[in-house]
Amino acid sequence: MKKDEEIMEDRMEKYGPPRLFFQTYGQMCQLLDIFAEASGQESINEGHLAALKQVLLKVLRSAWDPNHLDNYCDARNYISISEKCIIENQGKGDLNAKAKE
Repeated sequence: MKKDEEIMEDRMEKYGPPRLFFQTYGQMCQLLDIFAEASGQESINEGHLAALKQVLLKVLRSAWDPNHLDNYCDARNYISISEKCIIENQGKGDLNAKAKE
């Protein structure tokens, strides 16, 4: 079994320095939230945004290591999930409001 330090070193090689990665990822997610809110949508589909944030994660990982091909497949799947969240939500009204009831 790998120790935490070994895992961290392995991941840093694949994904870059954790502090830089998470700072950048956090900024990108924040910008996505701001952009979605600025769109004037009546209700934000949180599942849709969460899946898009996973796409951003895979984009960053691909920028660091373009040869880690699994990231591309994962990004495509997260885009499909985000689309499915929208399709499933069409005609169902505001899920956030229903959850609060």
